[in-house]
Amino acid sequence: MKKLSSILIILLLFILYLPGCIDLQDAFDFIDPTLRRADPYISKMEFDDPQLQTYALFLLNSSRLSDKEYVITTLYRHIVENYSYISDPEGVEVISSPKETIQRNGGDCEDLSILLSSLLENLGIKTYLVLTDAHAYCLAYDVNISNLLPYVEQALMRQVEKDSGKTIQQTYQNVFVLQRQQSWYYGGNGSVFQESDSFEYMNLTYSYRSTRPVSFYVVPSQEEFEKHTNRRPFTFFTNCSVQDETIYEGTCPYIQQHGGVILTNNNFKDTTISLNLTFYFRPSFYKLFKNNTIQSYTIKGVTSIVLEPTAGAYGYPGYDANVTGKKTAIDPKTKEYYQLQ
Repeated sequence: MKKLSSILIILLLFILYLPGCIDLQDAFDFIDPTLRRADPYISKMEFDDPQLQTYALFLLNSSRLSDKEYVITTLYRHIVENYSYISDPEGVEVISSPKETIQRNGGDCEDLSILLSSLLENLGIKTYLVLTDAHAYCLAYDVNISNLLPYVEQALMRQVEKDSGKTIQQTYQNVFVLQRQQSWYYGGNGSVFQESDSFEYMNLTYSYRSTRPVSFYVVPSQEEFEKHTNRRPFTFFTNCSVQDETIYEGTCPYIQQHGGVILTNNNFKDTTISLNLTFYFRPSFYKLFKNNTIQSYTIKGVTSIVLEPTAGAYGYPGYDANVTGKKTAIDPKTKEYYQLQ
């Protein structure tokens, strides 16, 4: 064994002294199995490419380029929302460059990680490529988790709204006749939002025009409408209600119960009303995603956030890839690497 090792060292030294054949760094990569495995991936990364930089800048608000957490979240969400997972052919490892992945509009975990890392690197944000036994993702280096959280929440709430449709926002528009000395109600039964519903509160935006003055009340429940029609004292939101007006509009925010609105015609003649209502139910980020955390690692005493580009539409910076086993983070520029704990 010692003799074999000596022969390998002599052979390596011989190669090193062959002019133009291989440089010193490549020789060490050849010896180091971690770098030897990582090299096909990191060699595909682009760090100073005008086209990739232009592509990344196109996706961002130019006035917020100095906000690292905004940049990371925006580019990450662009990848998970717009790129498809495309597996390699069976038994074949195909590694795509960032531009090839953009052209295909998809790739496997290595391809998407290479693309995301390259986009961030072209904007001056340091990254690491993480390799496991059967998976790859990347890390964004030096991230402030407190600054990151609001962007994560906003991105996921937009996704919830996109997927939920009428569950999140309900609109009522109508023109109708309200008879004299009559009241009309539209809304829910006033049930308090249950934890399982994953809502925090309801916002109500309203506007109406009436041919005669009418009273408009925002109430927490249908029960208050019943009290009102029986001429009993009832509860309503004073900041969102008005009496005897022909035109009225506004917003009633942060209603903790699913209530509704009352229109009352106190005149002795009928009136025609044009009414617009929009109920917006605010999902609770902390209820919907209470089992998720921001996954981070410390490298050189600095916080690095997991970027899992195959997490799907509900992925976010810090999404726990839930990968077990050995995880190695490689600096694609210096080729330093660290075992993540």
